[in-house]
Amino acid sequence: MTDNQPSTAASIPHVSDRVFHNYPGAAYILPSDEQEAERLRLQHHVWKAAFEGKILLPPFRDQASYVVLDSGTGADIASQLSPRAILHGIDIEKRLFPPSHPSNMSFSITSITSLPDEWSNKFNFVHQRLLVLALKHKEWPLAVEQIFRVLSPGGWVQFGEFGDWRAGPITEKHRRMHKALLDSRDLNLDIHADLPELLRKASFTNITVEKRTIPLGSWAGKEGVDSRNDIISVFRSLKASVLRSGGLGFVETEEDFDQFIDAVEKEWDETEGAEVNAFIIYAQRPTQ
Repeated sequence: MTDNQPSTAASIPHVSDRVFHNYPGAAYILPSDEQEAERLRLQHHVWKAAFEGKILLPPFRDQASYVVLDSGTGADIASQLSPRAILHGIDIEKRLFPPSHPSNMSFSITSITSLPDEWSNKFNFVHQRLLVLALKHKEWPLAVEQIFRVLSPGGWVQFGEFGDWRAGPITEKHRRMHKALLDSRDLNLDIHADLPELLRKASFTNITVEKRTIPLGSWAGKEGVDSRNDIISVFRSLKASVLRSGGLGFVETEEDFDQFIDAVEKEWDETEGAEVNAFIIYAQRPTQ
């Protein structure tokens, strides 16, 4: 299947058995199949390990009546909340909803950029992780404004996004290709750096940024292997998008693409110090 996005260059022939979303107008370029669901489970493990076993960092009080919205649902945030809390997960594709979940959690197909009017002031906490490949530049301010609206006064929001990754010249070349792909789709590779200002403009307060560095590659043992497998899987799943865009000046065939990603993975395994930055940004809606 295709990635549901138009191409501005001659598409390079390729074979893809991945399944993508069909939500009208959405920019999301990752698959939405069982293989992606499995990767998201690994991603959650990597993310949790990076932040010392914590998922939720804001200093909120988890009370029995706590109402939580999980945007782009998939992370297991229920395990760090009271079992009496009320959780609601949203995504643009139901195939990624967890097949098993606590009885206090429900789901709906909804975009964070256009939440229902009746949700105003409803939630005590909103959690959103890794939508860098889902929201266009112009959609991020809308998402932040929608989150502000649906939070109750004093409520908190938490975003998680990856930042730069580095290892050597092959990785740097790949990063340029990755940025070219995102630029062609009007996606913001540096949203982790822009979020604090977007939150300020939306009138959030107590804005806090926490950064962790995650090793990439077998040189770093299991932690490096897990993070490598997670992120390399993302890069491989973008093959259809890159090739439908004509290779973006970096690859000319499907074989070129596969060999390029193989080389990135090899460089990570062989480069001590290969790493990716992870950021959690959280903020509070004023109590008044």
